[in-house]
Amino acid sequence: MFASKKILFMSFRATNDSLHKKEAPITLDFLIPSGTHIDEKMTIGDVIKIRFERPKSKANQFFQKISEIIPFKYRVLGTTVLYLFWTLLFLVFFRIFTWMRYVVALSISFFAGALVYFFMPDLVMSVIDDVAFLVWAIVFWGIFWWSSRRKKMRGIYTEK
Repeated sequence: MFASKKILFMSFRATNDSLHKKEAPITLDFLIPSGTHIDEKMTIGDVIKIRFERPKSKANQFFQKISEIIPFKYRVLGTTVLYLFWTLLFLVFFRIFTWMRYVVALSISFFAGALVYFFMPDLVMSVIDDVAFLVWAIVFWGIFWWSSRRKKMRGIYTEK
């Protein structure tokens, strides 16, 4: 473990140059991503991060450029409105096409809206808002479950 940390913090260029001078059978050239300049300050760990970083989709790149222009509070407001829009669509679907009660349909809609929102590109480029909406859906369902169990328990004790 300590050896791997030491290796990751070594200078990439100096290490690769010394391997080339010794004519080693394996050099670090395979780690260099195409079109990237490696300076003397970069470590082996930095080059590995650049090399194995997954490229972003065109939609995520587009939304990232737009989101840099918009102030943060408006981005949060926009993501919340988008999440509530998906929740409303699911709520309308469940209420029209099923015989669910409002609270059941709302709790399922919160969760379904959070799942749809989790997998789509949005204005806040992080996972924090996606996880927050999922946690909100689970907490809402937990509160609903707890209150319904409490009402059932009250009904059992008052009937005797």
